[in-house]
Amino acid sequence: GIGPQATLEMLRRFDAVEEAIPRLEAEYGVDLKPERTRLETAENMLRSRASMVVREAGPENIAAARDEVRPSEDEWWWFLDRLVAERRRETIRRWSMRGAIALGVLLLVGVAYQLFLAPPKAQQAASEHISNGELDIQRGDLQAALTEYEAALQINPNDVENQLYVAALLQQLGRTDEAAPHFATAQRLSPSAADYHASLSLVYYKMAVSGANTVNLAEAEANAAVKADDKSAMAHFALASVYELQGKVPEAIQEFETASNLSKDPRLTVLARMRMGMLMQRPDQGVGMPSSGVGGAP
Repeated sequence: GIGPQATLEMLRRFDAVEEAIPRLEAEYGVDLKPERTRLETAENMLRSRASMVVREAGPENIAAARDEVRPSEDEWWWFLDRLVAERRRETIRRWSMRGAIALGVLLLVGVAYQLFLAPPKAQQAASEHISNGELDIQRGDLQAALTEYEAALQINPNDVENQLYVAALLQQLGRTDEAAPHFATAQRLSPSAADYHASLSLVYYKMAVSGANTVNLAEAEANAAVKADDKSAMAHFALASVYELQGKVPEAIQEFETASNLSKDPRLTVLARMRMGMLMQRPDQGVGMPSSGVGGAP
């Protein structure tokens, strides 16, 4: 930079030029319009670079020089420090206003969500229990998972998947007598036998992904689903998931394709095609974990 003294000298030259132009025009009768235009250009450049000028001169030096010069309001270049400070305050006010508006919009969205879109509190609680149960299964803590799914079932006893999770967890914990009523309730609530067996297969599949010894159970239920209705997209999706878990890549790809072609549910179609695409990008390496993880099943 040019430093404080050179910057202040530049401001003093503005004083000199502003005083000289009208004096010379009066004394010599010349038209100095081109010089006035150049001066306006220089003033505009000074305004646009006010922050840099103040930074070079130092606001305290400009204030001290102003006290010495005692300029009029028309000699605005001696007030650049105040101009820059006001611009900063205006920027802060503008961003504060934008922040307040954004916060207000977020609050309105939040209120609207709670009033019109948010699920009932009971349903939110059930979802939280289910999420906790999934995490417990991944950690291998089946007893803790059972507690969470039983809590979710208390909130929504007609949820087929929750019934199946409670049944499967009780079964894995050796409490088969307690599991039987839940299997029966899930079967009664299911739209069809194929849906029941496919849903149970996917529960066993998710548990197997987390390390539970339920792969064979998942395969048996998937085959039962296809046998009950070989036009069921969910049945073929469940069988494809088992094949993927077993490392039977060609068979899994074929079943995912079948599920996609049969499905009338856009979400299931997308899942099936996504899983099929991921499998087609890797060679058959034998037994392996599914490429899509626990979240790959609907």
